[in-house]
Amino acid sequence: MIKMSEAMAIALHSMIYIANRENELCTVKDIAEKFSISENHLSKVLQRLVKCGFLTSIKGPKGGFSIVSGVKNTTFMEIYNLIEGKPQKHNCLFNASQKDCQKCIMSNLIDKMTNEFIEYMENNKISDFVI
Repeated sequence: MIKMSEAMAIALHSMIYIANRENELCTVKDIAEKFSISENHLSKVLQRLVKCGFLTSIKGPKGGFSIVSGVKNTTFMEIYNLIEGKPQKHNCLFNASQKDCQKCIMSNLIDKMTNEFIEYMENNKISDFVI
């Protein structure tokens, strides 16, 4: 199965939240309250998105984050690759080697879910969720 960390969920939701507020700066406090997440964890994820050119940030009391022009066409998979690295397919829920099991009882389901996840991430963009 494909791994998705809390950082990944924060990155996607924050990007969409910020993209929907194109003409205003979004603060860490506002985003953290919206999604009921840690401001510290959110700050780390947002800084990573800034460093990679997806967001800009303005420091200070009237500062915040905004989306970089053209980034709305970014796919979810591009963000996934940034946060998690390339998806690694795992066919065993126990992380056993294939020689440990003759036939995995879950392999067809895991393969199907993995392929659907990858397809979803590649076919959805930030802009698809901008109102």
